[in-house]
Amino acid sequence: MTNRKKIVLGGGLIVVIAALVVVNLTMSDDKATAVQIEKATRRTLVETVSANGRVQPQTKVNITSQINAEIKQISAKEGDQVKAGQLLVILDSIQIASDVEQARYGLNQISASLNGAKTRLDQAEEEFKRQEQMFSSNLTSDQQFKDAKYAFLNAKSNFEATDASAKQARAQFEKQLDYLRKTRIAAPMAGVVTLVDCEVGEIAAAQTSFTQGKTLMTLSDLDVFEVEVEVDETEVTKVTLGQLVKIEVDAFPDTSFAGEVIEIGNTAIMSNMGSMYQSTNFKVKVIFKEVNDRIRPGMSATVDITTNSRELALAVPYSAVIVRSFDIDSLERAKSAPAESSGAIASVQAADNSSGNDTMTDKEERKELKGVFVVRNGKAEFVEIATGIADQKNIEVTSGLQAGDSLIAGPYAVLRTVKEGDAVKSEKKPDGEKK
Repeated sequence: MTNRKKIVLGGGLIVVIAALVVVNLTMSDDKATAVQIEKATRRTLVETVSANGRVQPQTKVNITSQINAEIKQISAKEGDQVKAGQLLVILDSIQIASDVEQARYGLNQISASLNGAKTRLDQAEEEFKRQEQMFSSNLTSDQQFKDAKYAFLNAKSNFEATDASAKQARAQFEKQLDYLRKTRIAAPMAGVVTLVDCEVGEIAAAQTSFTQGKTLMTLSDLDVFEVEVEVDETEVTKVTLGQLVKIEVDAFPDTSFAGEVIEIGNTAIMSNMGSMYQSTNFKVKVIFKEVNDRIRPGMSATVDITTNSRELALAVPYSAVIVRSFDIDSLERAKSAPAESSGAIASVQAADNSSGNDTMTDKEERKELKGVFVVRNGKAEFVEIATGIADQKNIEVTSGLQAGDSLIAGPYAVLRTVKEGDAVKSEKKPDGEKK
């Protein structure tokens, strides 16, 4: 064979080998699953509890009537600033004034009768004492002594009965007098009238022990506002008094107000009982730490309560954290065997949830582990982790990872089915989107 033929044959062989390498790499790359890869990084995490509610004055009073009577005059309108004791509503008092006079006459009459009963009692008592002294000296008969005694007891009984009637008449008079005072409804505190829900000529329904009555007006202190929200039972344990709050009012976009937790309810609020939407919440009140004249009662607001924070926390995206079921016997063997790498759990048998086959679960005792799939040498490797606090997007990893580790953060469908040792590659981002 000539040298020329040898050179041509050698060159062709090199081309064939190169082609095979390229084809092999291409086929290997085609078999790799496209995933979203993120890195574990250190960052500041701020854990918050969010809830929605409405702005309301911290102090407000609903003005109601304590008697049933027609409204004759309304002396304040919505938006008025009023002082404590200022007249707000006048009710019809003609019938009540008549009842007061009638009760006064009855009281005067029984008072006169009481004076007469007291005089008769004094006379009977004097006569009884005189007869008692004479009887002890044998200067009067036994019958005269007994007559004086019984007359005194009878006068005393009449006086006590009349006195009880007089007290009853006085109580009735004072009751009617109180009703008359209640026909003039005054402001119990200084504030702003934020609601007027009555008209002249309307009958004001009385508030009693058994009926709520109608709110005629609402008087509010607009110097201090609060937001009342309902926090889910799974998060309320993170909330404590004095925690800082960011308040966002829908009426003021791109603006937030500083707040503070001032009250946490102890009684659960149950809703949608017996349905799939059943929930258990607890009432939490948040106060505004600053005054803003543009804020109005009833505005919708969202509060973010800062429950914890951590600087330079090792964090990963929420989407990367998964829970997988493992065979406990395999776990024990993996722990006792010397680990060649941080992925020593690779030898542990994981449940294949995608197959729907529960036979292995039925026969073997299993344990659920929380972890992430780290990408090492182009392959997925499950790593168990422990977690700490979290914000809206990221969660703290307290053990199991190091800063800079690459891990699979999605898609969700891939994370459900990916297995230990699967070949993976970084998913291409759309043009213009950063990796």
